[in-house]
Amino acid sequence: MNHLTTLNQNYDVLIIGAGWAGLTLARQLKLENPDLNILQLEASTQFKAKVGEATVEIAGHYFIHRLGLVNYLYRNHLPKNGLRFFFDSQNHDLDLDKMSEHGTTSIPPHPAFQLDRARFEKDLVEMNRVQGINLLLGAKVTKLAVDEKGDHTVNFNYQGQSHKVKTKWLIDASGRASLLAKQQKLHHRNDVPKNSAAWARFSNVTEIDSLGSKKWQKMVNGRFLSTIHFTGPGYWIWVIPLSGGFTSIGIDCDKNVMANPPLKQAQFVAFLKQHKGLWQLLENANLEDFEAWGQLAYRGKKYISEQRWATTGFAAMFLDPLFSGGGDMIALTNDAISKTICDDFAFSSVEHANQSLMKKVPILNQQAHEFYQGLYTYVNNSNPILDCAQLCSPIIAYNTAIYFLEAAWDYMAGNFIDLEYWQKKDYIRRGYLALEKVLNKQTLATAKILKEQGRYFDRNHEGFFESGAELYKYFVFNMGQAGKDGWRIDLHTKLWVDIYLKVTESRLNLPKFASRRLVQECLNLPKILSMDTFSQENLPELFALINQKLTEELQLLTEHTVLVEISEQSFSTGMVMVQVVDCTLSEADMKKLKLQANNIFNSEQEYIAMPFMVPYFLQFCRKTDENIMSNPILSLETC
Repeated sequence: MNHLTTLNQNYDVLIIGAGWAGLTLARQLKLENPDLNILQLEASTQFKAKVGEATVEIAGHYFIHRLGLVNYLYRNHLPKNGLRFFFDSQNHDLDLDKMSEHGTTSIPPHPAFQLDRARFEKDLVEMNRVQGINLLLGAKVTKLAVDEKGDHTVNFNYQGQSHKVKTKWLIDASGRASLLAKQQKLHHRNDVPKNSAAWARFSNVTEIDSLGSKKWQKMVNGRFLSTIHFTGPGYWIWVIPLSGGFTSIGIDCDKNVMANPPLKQAQFVAFLKQHKGLWQLLENANLEDFEAWGQLAYRGKKYISEQRWATTGFAAMFLDPLFSGGGDMIALTNDAISKTICDDFAFSSVEHANQSLMKKVPILNQQAHEFYQGLYTYVNNSNPILDCAQLCSPIIAYNTAIYFLEAAWDYMAGNFIDLEYWQKKDYIRRGYLALEKVLNKQTLATAKILKEQGRYFDRNHEGFFESGAELYKYFVFNMGQAGKDGWRIDLHTKLWVDIYLKVTESRLNLPKFASRRLVQECLNLPKILSMDTFSQENLPELFALINQKLTEELQLLTEHTVLVEISEQSFSTGMVMVQVVDCTLSEADMKKLKLQANNIFNSEQEYIAMPFMVPYFLQFCRKTDENIMSNPILSLETC
């Protein structure tokens, strides 16, 4: 319902658009400064279903701790049970319970939600009006005039009449219409994925937790609450439950791989039907609505200006639905916009306010750029191998752990809005990005070898279940705590070495390569970063190091002089060759010595016990190219 409202001539803040980015920003501003006079204009009069239903932990924290929506969300929307990936055969002919699976067993400790966008936005409209925000539905902006001093003018039509108002702060939250962003020519598509998407809402979808064997059902407490992914070459399919009984299903395509993505409704349905396991959910379902976008990703040159305007949501930038990062970007930018506006009104002097903006705004734009770069890096490392269980499952586990350890932790700790803290860590972020580029190269080379050797789909049909919880169990309940920076760097570098070794294990086809203590100690962070990639050609050097270390450790257990040698077969058999140089041992003593050598070689440990490499990594960070954050992410050939 529209409210007949007396319009003022001047406003503190005017927000164009009432999607969830604009609505949450308006609510946040009013919560932080109830005296702000806010006008919000939305061209539509009805709220319809939209993409962007799935959120992750930063957005969840934003909803609960910035906006105070905890009761509302749990009463009206669905909690999210993490990300879930099903790995199908090359021909997509496996039943659901026969596919290998990566996902959580229960809802993670830090909340995230599956949003019914239409309901969420309709409800926020009413909440915002109760707060005293002047929110007009059916108000169509006809003209914008940006003033360098922050005295902006907005013309709009509402209820058959033309209106003109002024505002100190102008916010573009108009979605893909991007009224202000287009006027300022902010958007570009340099160094972004060439991705498209088509999606629909379905009713009467079969409950995934009713399928499969009893054993399969008992493995997880509610698969349907997850954002479920089915994957194939150059695409992935999402399945997202909504509180109203509908299910959002979409196809995200890499146009470099899929020249003709299914962007028409008939093509879309036919494409879904090619996937046996997915179609088990849809064979009795009804398609309710459909939409498609030919290109998803774009960047914004900036999202906030010293001239007192800003953009948020789709009006600011967008990357890809993978990892549900759009909501996180909204949380990050809304926090910055809200704090900047509230700080601006707190100054008694215009001169001091302007000086603050000149100092703060470039940092905030750089922060958003780096967040986009970081998310793009993880998307770029994952997209090419989403349909390969043996690579994708450990990489998704690693990505999740790093997200908890870095971005989500920093957000919960308030480190993004502490600009002094954030700037001090710039060289560390450069180092982390450099590590991801090294991992990307190793991963793509490994995927190519797996395809050449016919091993790419080997683990897809195993029916394994992996959660990745063993990676983040050491710190998930510490997230947001201050004073843990050194510990986090230690964990991050160890997690990175762990995933590099796991990818290399797949490349070399050497069982338990990554978890063996001697491999971890000999192929450590400095060693990895000293080479281009690790391949079969590097094994002799690594084996020599392992032989030396194994010999030294075995020598401590015997008074005799020994030599130990491993081979590729040792990784399969668990046996090493032992030679006693200075005498001949009895058969029993020799057997005992070989057993000791085998035990040392077969000793495994978790990543947490790897060597401490923080001092080395900090040196590496300081030597990393200062321009790495500005360099293209997609600089390597995809496999």
